Amino acid sequence: MTSSPTHPETPIASLCAPDEGSRRADIALVAADEFTRRGYHSTRVEHIAERLAVTPGALYRHVPGKYEMFRDAVATLALALEAASESTVAAAVSGPDTPPTLEEMVASITRTTLGHRSRAALYRWQGRYLTPEDRAAVLEVDAHVRRRLADAVRGRRRDGHPAGSSSAAAAILSCIASLGHHRIELADADAVALMTSIADDLATVAPPQRPGSNGGGSASTRSTSGGSSGSSGGSSGLRSSSGSGGSTGLRSGGGSVPRLRGGAATREGAITAAIARFHSSGYDSVSMESIGADVGVAASALYRHFPGKSALLTAAVNRTATLVEGLLDSHAALNSAETDPADALTDMLDAYVSIAFSHGPDLMLYHSELGAIDAEDRHQLRRSQRRQLDRWARLVRDAGTPGSSVPVDARDDATARVRVHAALAVVLDGGQGTGFDPAAAPRFGQLAGTVLLPR
Repeated sequence: MTSSPTHPETPIASLCAPDEGSRRADIALVAADEFTRRGYHSTRVEHIAERLAVTPGALYRHVPGKYEMFRDAVATLALALEAASESTVAAAVSGPDTPPTLEEMVASITRTTLGHRSRAALYRWQGRYLTPEDRAAVLEVDAHVRRRLADAVRGRRRDGHPAGSSSAAAAILSCIASLGHHRIELADADAVALMTSIADDLATVAPPQRPGSNGGGSASTRSTSGGSSGSSGGSSGLRSSSGSGGSTGLRSGGGSVPRLRGGAATREGAITAAIARFHSSGYDSVSMESIGADVGVAASALYRHFPGKSALLTAAVNRTATLVEGLLDSHAALNSAETDPADALTDMLDAYVSIAFSHGPDLMLYHSELGAIDAEDRHQLRRSQRRQLDRWARLVRDAGTPGSSVPVDARDDATARVRVHAALAVVLDGGQGTGFDPAAAPRFGQLAGTVLLPR
C-alpha cells in the first residue's frame, strides 16, 4: 500500500542539460568523468578534448568554456537522477499521479547511478565550484528527489508515520550514491537487490528518542525506538561542530590536547586553518597568504614549516588519516577475539560517528582533495584507506555469520565492502547536510548501523 504525497509539488528551479544525443551532451558526459577523476581545478579543457579526440577549439564550437562544461555535466547527472525517481512501473501503468513504491524508486535510481558510476560522485565532491545560482538550481532538483523518496518511505510504513522519513530518504540516497565512490565488483542485479534491501531496512527503522525521554536511544543500530524525527541530511552550508555521536570508550580526536607554543603552534594552527579553507573553497582557490592571515602570521612564516601549499594539504590529510588509524588501533586494543562481532562493530561505528561530527571538514577533505596530492602520498593514503576498509568489512562479515567457521566467498566479501562504503557515506553526508549538528549524530549513527547490521 502506498500513500499520497503529503506536500504540494513545488516548481523546480531552471536547470538545463544538453539535449540527449547532441554533441554537447557527449561532451558533458566525458567532462563529468574528467572532473570526477581530477577535480574541477585540475581538469583542463585539453583533457576533455583528448578524450574526445578533438582539439580544444572544436569543443568551444559547442560549449563556451570550461565552467559551462562543468555545469552541463552536473545538470546532466542531477536531471538523470530526477528522471529516475519519476520513471517507475507505477507511473508507467497507472499514470504520473500514482505514487511509486519504495522498491521501484530505489531500483530505478540505483540503475541510473550504475549507468553513471564513473561520474556519480561529481556533485558530492565538486559541487562547491558551481555559481550560487547554479548550485541553488541543483539543490532544488535534489530536494525534489528527496521529497519523492520520503513519500515512498512513508508509503512503505504500515502506519505511514512521517517521523524520520526525511533522514531515512537522505540515507538511502547516500547509500546509492556511494556506488560511485568505489570500484567493487558487483553485478548490476545484485547491486539493485542490495540497495532495495538496505532501503527497506532504513525506511522502517524509527528514530531514536531524544536524550532524557523514556527509553532514550543511542547512536547504535540497537536503538530503534520511536521518537523525534531525525534531520534530513539535505545539502546545506557547513559549519564546524564540536559535538559527537554516540557514547564510546574509544578516543575520537576530542579530549585534552597539549598546549602548543611557538613554531609547533603555528604549524598546527596552519593545518587547522587550511582544512577549513580547503573544505569551504577548494584547494586551488586558497592561497598561503589567506591561511597565514587566519593564523596571524605572514605567508613567509608558513614556508618555514611547509615547502608549499601542496605540502600543507598533505599534512592536513595525513593528520586525518592518523586520526582514523588511531580509531582502528584503539578499537583493536579494546576488543578481543572473544568480543561479539556485532558489539565490536557497533562500538567502532559509534566512535566513527563521534569523529565525523567533531572533525567533519577534516574527513570531507580526506576524501575530496586526494587528486591534488602528490602521487606517492596519494598512493600511501589509498593503502591506508584500504586497510581501514578491510577492518570494517571483516567485522561486517563476522557479525553476519556468528559462530561460523566457513570462509565467505568473494560475493559476500564484496557485499560487506559495499555496505561499509554505504554506511560511512550515510554518516558523512548526514553530517554535511546538517552542518555536523551534534543533535543529528544519533539518528545518522543509527541509520548507518542499520546498513552495517541488517535486520
